[in-house]
Amino acid sequence: MAFQKNCMIDPCSRTRAKIWKLCGVDTTGKFNVGYDVYFDAQNAKHLHIEDGVWISSRCTILCHKRDLSNYHIGDIYIANPPKIDDVRICKNAAIGMESMIMPGVTIGEGAVIGSGSLVTKDIPAWSIAIGRPARVIRILSPKDEVRQHGVGTINI
Repeated sequence: MAFQKNCMIDPCSRTRAKIWKLCGVDTTGKFNVGYDVYFDAQNAKHLHIEDGVWISSRCTILCHKRDLSNYHIGDIYIANPPKIDDVRICKNAAIGMESMIMPGVTIGEGAVIGSGSLVTKDIPAWSIAIGRPARVIRILSPKDEVRQHGVGTINI
């Protein structure tokens, strides 16, 4: 276990990823999982995680939600069937602490999700998204463009 100023590097993140694979999560490489991360274990085959992904501590990733399209006054909530939908976290994406990823979402390659965000719709590749619900606050620039102009582009 390694220590830094006011921080501990988690030695188990790769072990957790291996356990997720054993549970049926579809993966295409190595990824890291922080502690206390919940995923939809009953629907693990609907969670797709690509190489280089980092999922920070205390996140929640859901692949199901209740279908409330036929829910009315007097009905029993749990009688509504679950709606299952895939979640895809693409190569080198990073999910900040305590974020929640909802069913049917794709997080694009290299995208960064800010801490505490609620991701309800797709996040494009190479972007930064924050908030509840998450919205894109910046599209990242290629390194060559940053070197040439001195700053990256910001789209709000």
